[in-house]
Amino acid sequence: MKAMFIDVDGTLSSPCYRVDGRFQIGMSDVQWADYCKTNGEDTYEWCRPVMQVKEYAMKAKANGTRLYVLTTSGTVIETVAKRRFIDRYYAGMFDDIYAVEHDDDKVKFILKKASELGIEPGDCELVEDTYRILLQTVTEGIKSTHITTILTGINE
Repeated sequence: MKAMFIDVDGTLSSPCYRVDGRFQIGMSDVQWADYCKTNGEDTYEWCRPVMQVKEYAMKAKANGTRLYVLTTSGTVIETVAKRRFIDRYYAGMFDDIYAVEHDDDKVKFILKKASELGIEPGDCELVEDTYRILLQTVTEGIKSTHITTILTGINE
């Protein structure tokens, strides 16, 4: 594998947000926008890294794979908060962090990046928790890895 793209929410980050004194895994889009605006760079302060994904990525990096974060982000504030989370728990791991506006933009982004890097789509991998997005990668010949295959070890 020459390039690995890894999602943030639910993949690099275990979702946990404090709302009205209670922890929850998420909220509506409108509530999320307000939460990000209120919490700014600290939006991901309660989230924790998924160590099995980190280990999986580090093995790939040790074998020469370029690592990239590829996340969906609706606002600049959200992207800044995700960068802060990555810098905190995954410092120095990634070659770059990319944000797309919609989940459906991820496959197009990977195909474009593969072309820029001069590699084939089959030399790319997406690590993701959204099954629907991974099905899109399958049809384009991109290696698809659902987080659960890393957590259960069936990808080894």
